[in-house]
Order: sequence, then structure tokens, then C-alpha cells
Amino acid sequence: MTRSGRKGDLEEIFEILVTSYGQKGGALPAEGDLCWRPATDVYETDDSFVVQMDLAGMDPARIEVLCDGDHLVIRGIRGESSSPGLKHFHTMEINVGPFVRRVPILADVDPGSATARYRGGFLYVTFNKGESRPVSHRQIAVDR
Repeated sequence: MTRSGRKGDLEEIFEILVTSYGQKGGALPAEGDLCWRPATDVYETDDSFVVQMDLAGMDPARIEVLCDGDHLVIRGIRGESSSPGLKHFHTMEINVGPFVRRVPILADVDPGSATARYRGGFLYVTFNKGESRPVSHRQIAVDR
């Protein structure tokens, strides 16, 4: 197929969808929605449990961090960062649009100690190790 006709129409539709979703913000995704999954490291130190997520180019205000004591749910929307207009991608590896990641908390932690900070393109959510206590859903503010 040539660039004109059906293939060109599909490219234009894709461009419109990606651009408009990022500009309008869209609703935060729910688990199970069609989303991309950011690269995530989960590790422990002597006194903490840490979740580190690669979210380069994000506005921290567009990241939501939720905890229920057993799981951490991180979700948001990364908007399109390239210049506006029709593009013909040769390689497309940078994910845009909604993302969600559910991470099990695999250590005894104090859920009330959770902090979240966004630095250098990474989100760090840190819990102090301690006695695990039942917690209802809690939103954790992201420090900028």
C-alpha cells in the first residue's frame, strides 16, 4: 500500500488518538485497561522497602500512587512529548498514554510511612520496614 489511501488514513487516526489523549489528559486508567507497563525495580535495604519506576518525561502531578497495605498501585498518563503534527515513525519505543502497575509489597512495612518522590525521571516509593498493620486504601502524594 502507498502512503496515500488507507495506510495514510490509519497513520493520521493514530496520530490524532495519541496526541489528543495526551493533550486532554484522559481519565486515569483502571487495572485491566489497555495500558503500558513502566519498567520497575523492587528491592529492600536494611530498613526500607523501595519501588523504583522509570517514568521519564512525566509531570508528577499526573502520577497517582495508592496503597492498601498489601499492594502498591501506580498509575497515570504520559503525554506525547514530540512536536505536534503528522509523523512517520521509523522506530517507536517510547510509550505514551495511560499506564498502570500493581506491585505486591513483599516485606513487613509500616504503610503509614510511605513516601513518594519523583527525581531524574524516576518515581521512588519508599516504606519503612516495620510491623505490618491493616490499612484501608491510602493515596500517597508525590513529592516534586
